[in-house]
Amino acid sequence: MSAQTPAKITLEEITQRKKKLLNEIHAQKRAMTATTREIFAPLAPATNKADSLMRSFNTGMAIFDGVVMGIKIMKKIRAYFRKLR
Repeated sequence: MSAQTPAKITLEEITQRKKKLLNEIHAQKRAMTATTREIFAPLAPATNKADSLMRSFNTGMAIFDGVVMGIKIMKKIRAYFRKLR
């Protein structure tokens, strides 16, 4: 029988690993915070008419796309519940 003995882990190794993991977690948290701020930052004011027009168009298209998707989802849900009857 050649049973392997478990590796001995010291308290120092555990504390070093804990510090390393905490540093990694903090770095990830900082990166996520920066990304979130970048995503949800208010838009810069439009500098010219074309930029303002394109921003309005993009907003309108996003609203239209959301409404169309909502209608499609509602149709699917209604069809699903009709099949249950």
